[in-house]
Amino acid sequence: MGCQIGKTNQIQIRSKYNNLVGTKFQEAIENSNPQLKYLQHQWNQFEIKDFTAALKFKQSDPIRFRKYLMNGALSSNRWPLWKVSLFVENIFESGCYESLLKSSQNQFDSDIEKDLPRTLPGHQEFNKKSQALQNVLKAISIYNNDYVTGMNQVAGFLLLVSGMDEEEVFWMINYLNINPQFKFLQLYQTNDSQKNQFEFVTKLLNIFHKHFKSQMPQLYHHFESQDITQYCYIWKWIFSLFLQTFPFEVVLYFFDFMIANNILAIISLSLGLLKHFQFHLLKLDQEQIGQFITQLSQCQDVFDRSKHSDHLCVEQIIQYASQFHETLGFSKLEETLQ
Repeated sequence: MGCQIGKTNQIQIRSKYNNLVGTKFQEAIENSNPQLKYLQHQWNQFEIKDFTAALKFKQSDPIRFRKYLMNGALSSNRWPLWKVSLFVENIFESGCYESLLKSSQNQFDSDIEKDLPRTLPGHQEFNKKSQALQNVLKAISIYNNDYVTGMNQVAGFLLLVSGMDEEEVFWMINYLNINPQFKFLQLYQTNDSQKNQFEFVTKLLNIFHKHFKSQMPQLYHHFESQDITQYCYIWKWIFSLFLQTFPFEVVLYFFDFMIANNILAIISLSLGLLKHFQFHLLKLDQEQIGQFITQLSQCQDVFDRSKHSDHLCVEQIIQYASQFHETLGFSKLEETLQ
């Protein structure tokens, strides 16, 4: 039968964020966490106002750059830090984005149209058909000759973080794709010879299950005994980059961690989540586990470390994820994927 996790196919936006974009959107999240904000300011030795300043920071001290980003960037610095972390070569072409939007025909238009109302429901930028989101998805699908549901959630989230800057988001997604540590679009590519199997996602799932079993055997076997399949949780975490099941306060810092590392950070964070909740999950049966996973999207006070084991604490989860990423050798991407 498998677990029933409820209708969690849409991200619900909390009212305090539903009219905010860009740095104001990020600052609202940042201000919810005074302790993490203090730690962030400790790292902020100078203001990173643009790509050039961020690149200088990375080149002068790459270890400190990565640690700064992993611990959560300041809202005023986040976008240039993300760009520099992902940058491998200059693929920017002046006028390219505008040219793509002028294309009259696109084989993916109908799929994109279906996904527009499913993206970030509740936020005023997406309440009706978002022209910005439609433009970005159209350009990405033509540029890469591919589109799969799931890209819309990531594109929508990046639009909010960037301040609804369409062209910036278009190039950010393409940097995610060409960077050999990410190759973002491979998450959504299928192998038609194997009945549309998502080949790369399957590879990530195999890595996850291997280390879930070795690192938390008791919880792993409990999930098996309760018939908690990968489609109940980890599939959606990977495929949506956590966007379908977690509050924005959590996802924003998860993106910092992922971009500071590589695509395997999705697995590190997933293991960190399970370690954080394992003692609570071990007490639950199948139905209760399904309900608990569903309700993670509604968690509040996600920066409070004084809560019990059933409470979502982003700082603790990232600490666990950092440990897994290092001890399991996930920084060696190619070796891990073999």
